Amino acid sequence: MRREPVTSAARAVLAAVFGTAARIRRGRPLHPVGLLFDAALHLHGAPSLWGAAFLDEAMELRGIARLSRSAGLPYPSPDVLGLAVRWRHPSPDGTAAAEDRAGAEGTGRGATAASDAEAAPGATAELLLATTGRTVPGRRLLRPAVRWAPGLYGSLLPYGAGGDRVLLGAVARRSWASPARLGALARVAAARPLVFDLVVASPTGPWERFGVLELTGPAHTDADEPVRFDPLRHPIPGLEPAGWIQRVREGAYAAAQRVPDAEAAGLSGRRARSV
Repeated sequence: MRREPVTSAARAVLAAVFGTAARIRRGRPLHPVGLLFDAALHLHGAPSLWGAAFLDEAMELRGIARLSRSAGLPYPSPDVLGLAVRWRHPSPDGTAAAEDRAGAEGTGRGATAASDAEAAPGATAELLLATTGRTVPGRRLLRPAVRWAPGLYGSLLPYGAGGDRVLLGAVARRSWASPARLGALARVAAARPLVFDLVVASPTGPWERFGVLELTGPAHTDADEPVRFDPLRHPIPGLEPAGWIQRVREGAYAAAQRVPDAEAAGLSGRRARSV
C-alpha cells in the first residue's frame, strides 16, 4: 500500500543524484566514453514461447550499438561494461521501409544515423545491458570486468512478457576475446565481427538462446555527437520494463538526459584521442 509514495521519493532522490553527476561530468554520469558500431540482430526465436514477438519469432533487424566502460576508469582497472543497442522494429504491416535501412546503414555518421533511425517508420526499440554474474543470484548484480569478451551482459532488471517476468542477456563469444580497452576493441572490430548470443530466462530459470547480435566496424566514437539511449522511452514491443525499481530508474534517465549534449562535446578532443 505504501510502495507508491516510497517509489516516488526514491525516484526523486535518484534523479537528483544522476542530474548532479551529469552536470559535474558535463554529460553522461555513467558510460561517458564508448564506441559505436553497426548492429544486426538475427532472431530465430527461443525454444519456449514467451509471449513476445521479439523472443518468439524469426526476424532480421538492423540498427546501431555502443560498447562502453561505466565509470570510465583507466584500464586495467575493472569496470562495469555496457552494451546498448537501438534498432527499428518492423512497422505494423510487417514491412521494412527504405527509411529503416537508411537510418541504420552506418555509424560513420555518428548521431546523424541515430536521428535518421528515429524518423523512420515503425517503433524505435532499445536494449541496455551490463556485465553481470552468471548464477541465478548473480544475474541481479553488476559485475566489473577486465575484458569485453567472453562474458555475459544482462538486463539486471526484469521485463514483462506474456504475463511473466523475464531477464534478457547477450553472451559475448570467445571468438573475439579482447581486453576492456577502447583501442583494443576498435582493432578487434576492424578484423572481425563482434558476435553475441542473445538469451532470455525467467528470473530463476535457465538461459535460452533466441538469436544472434553481430556488431561490425569500423568503430566510431560518439564524443563529438553523443548518442544517448533511453530504453524506458523506447521499449521493445511486447516487452515492458517491469517492477517499481524500473519506475525509480526512469527518473534517473530523465535527469541525465536533461544535461545538454553540447556540454559532453566539450570533452570530445580528449575522448577521441583515447580511441
